[in-house]
Amino acid sequence: MKSGLIVINFLILIQITKQNCIRQSNNLNSLLKRNHQNVLSYQSGALISSKNINYFQYGNSGVALKDEIYEILPLGEYFQYCYLGQSISIKLLQKYLLNKLKIWFWDYGYRHNQGIRYYDIIVYAKLDKGKNIIYDSNLAISLMTIEFPDQFVEEFQILNVGGNTYNTFLHIMKVEAYYKFS
Repeated sequence: MKSGLIVINFLILIQITKQNCIRQSNNLNSLLKRNHQNVLSYQSGALISSKNINYFQYGNSGVALKDEIYEILPLGEYFQYCYLGQSISIKLLQKYLLNKLKIWFWDYGYRHNQGIRYYDIIVYAKLDKGKNIIYDSNLAISLMTIEFPDQFVEEFQILNVGGNTYNTFLHIMKVEAYYKFS
């Protein structure tokens, strides 16, 4: 009887310990995956690391890290842009496990009697000194969602390879990155 109680107490102790380990592991994974939250925003601590070579239409309000998607002004829209051969780089506060990137390109050409703009870009996900190409095309339009294999990322770099169908600029209105569970 006494040995049976010892075994039961031992099994209960193992179960409690196992549950605490699982809880700690889940907390760590939710921190790294950010629980579906956008890690490319002011609140998440992301920075435009290429700010010295980029241009912001209408000042700092044109930064792609803002929470609003579109804010139309009497003179135009807020956006961030760079010239041909340059890039817009966004550095994260820390390394995150990510698999999805959304980019809103400037798409108000209809206001100037233009058709759809297609952007020619390459998108890199960088970690430490290495970088992986997660998107390479000349058909990027409006709202584009890039899904890539799960990987740790500390910076995204969007390279302007060929501008767009109407000029040589890369215009970005907003970016988001997060981990999407499959």
